[in-house]
Amino acid sequence: MGADRPRTSSMPTPWPGLMVVAAIAGVGWAAAALLQRGPGPLPSLPASPMVLAIMLGLGLADQARQKPHWNPGLDLARGLLLKTAVALIGLRLSLGEVWLLGGQALPLVVIAIAVGLAVSLGLYRLLATPVRLAGLLAVGTAICGASAIAALAPAIRASHAETCYAIACIALFGLVATLAYPLLLPLWLSDPAQVGLVIGSAIHDTAQVTAAASAHEQIWTLSGTLDAATVTKLLRNSAMIVVIPVAAWLIVGRQRGQRVPFPRFILAFLALAGLRSLIDALGAGDAALWRIALQAADELSQFLFAMAMAALAMAIRPRDLKPLGWRPALGAGVAAVAMLAASGGWVAQRVG
Repeated sequence: MGADRPRTSSMPTPWPGLMVVAAIAGVGWAAAALLQRGPGPLPSLPASPMVLAIMLGLGLADQARQKPHWNPGLDLARGLLLKTAVALIGLRLSLGEVWLLGGQALPLVVIAIAVGLAVSLGLYRLLATPVRLAGLLAVGTAICGASAIAALAPAIRASHAETCYAIACIALFGLVATLAYPLLLPLWLSDPAQVGLVIGSAIHDTAQVTAAASAHEQIWTLSGTLDAATVTKLLRNSAMIVVIPVAAWLIVGRQRGQRVPFPRFILAFLALAGLRSLIDALGAGDAALWRIALQAADELSQFLFAMAMAALAMAIRPRDLKPLGWRPALGAGVAAVAMLAASGGWVAQRVG
């Protein structure tokens, strides 16, 4: 008898899939960085690693279906890495920063979220949108775009098709708003801080808010837009703490009569937000090492988001979205316009 052959492990490894989505995220990150350093109007383009990763992931969807050994890594990116990216957003939320403009921004944020949720859910019921897709689009529109969708999707067991459809809609309308609002809002409001309040309360993703506010300052040679928009968006992002668990219970718990546990990654989000606020309260918020850590955590969150979004996009082909139809997208567009009207009207009334 010959020597026994060594046994090989049959356990699937996540590394092939992780390397693919990491490469996609890296390409998206590099392309976005090059645009930011480009000449002329290129730096003001609302391109982000996340959006570019989604586009690249959609382009590789058919190839991913032919390579099942990628699946463990793609599943890990869509699961644990995505939840980690959401949790790291908590480090952006400092109660000290929120306090500076909180008096102005908080009522506006409450109004914007209420209008976004009410219009979204009302239209989705009228348009007979599937309940999980309706929930994803509602929180994505009203709170913080892809981050809110990513936080809610695993809690309600949304399908890849529903998640990708929601992210695609939010990305599309958010990009349109990022390009249009810096040009249109000065026709309505003259003060850059007021424009920033509207941008922060009416545009979907944090990256899009930052790009729009920066573009407004650059186009009109003003300052103050970005600070107001950032604080307003941070307040709006913090609504995930309440809205995501409630939405999960309403969608899953009521349908199946079961208890829905509080998402653990939201607890991590809360803990990191508390850590950021504590460090700022102790006066160590400007320490060089802490600022480096915050910057690293923010970049890691964005990179993990890009990996997760690429993995989500690779799980579906564009033609798979067709059965969901155009009606949910219409509802998302109308809800976005309603939030703009409510935010701008409230700010204009306060100025007047």
